[in-house]
Amino acid sequence: MEKILTTLGINKEETETYLSLLETGPTTVGKLSQRINKPRPSLYGFLKRLQEKGLVTESSKFGTKSFMAEPPEKINLLFQQLIDKLQKGQKDYQKIIPELKKRDVSGPSTPKLKLYEGEDALKSILRDVLIYSEKEFLTFWPPKPMIEVISSEFFRYFQEKKIEKDIFARALWPLKQRVDFKDYPWLQSNPEQKREIRFFPKEIDFSMGFMIYGTKVAFISSKKENFGFIIESQEFAEMLKSLFEFFWNNSSVKNK
Repeated sequence: MEKILTTLGINKEETETYLSLLETGPTTVGKLSQRINKPRPSLYGFLKRLQEKGLVTESSKFGTKSFMAEPPEKINLLFQQLIDKLQKGQKDYQKIIPELKKRDVSGPSTPKLKLYEGEDALKSILRDVLIYSEKEFLTFWPPKPMIEVISSEFFRYFQEKKIEKDIFARALWPLKQRVDFKDYPWLQSNPEQKREIRFFPKEIDFSMGFMIYGTKVAFISSKKENFGFIIESQEFAEMLKSLFEFFWNNSSVKNK
């Protein structure tokens, strides 16, 4: 619950306050303070912010002020309001992208290099693929170490978004690093998953993956080194595309 409400800007103490009110019903700050062992001044701050979110209401009866939690359905309403706000912001932003591109003084022909370290940073590399890939990207991909460094949950999210955007992937896997499709059905090679996989000969093995998309090439290491980088260079991308096509045409389509 704490993790969920953090998305709405509600912190741990405010979540505890809301849940306590939900369980006890209308109560005074004094009784609430005893129940969750928080000082009254702090509680007034938590309650004020929860009131601003519409999750707590205040009432006075016989001169006694009490607070009551709103039904849990209100939380779902807050999520919907946030989604609507983000979608509107995204639409507005898409309108100004052409103007922002005009202000990019580096230009598309200038090679660029970006370095990333840590799991969260490496996830942003995959997000970059979703943003800038067109209808297809190419990968030299060892699935086992990639899942270890970024997590299967994020790869499942990445796969869902890839399908939504109608992006197809052609992947070359080393046999020694393949996964069991029974455990990872969303990594299968079929039209539904928008992926085709071919396999290197068994003597070829590697633990670092890279993806070619547009004029960019993204590299992701195994968990051992835990880093990655993106190179934006048309010449470099074209060279690796040619290398990929050579291996693609000389690799097996069978997982054996």
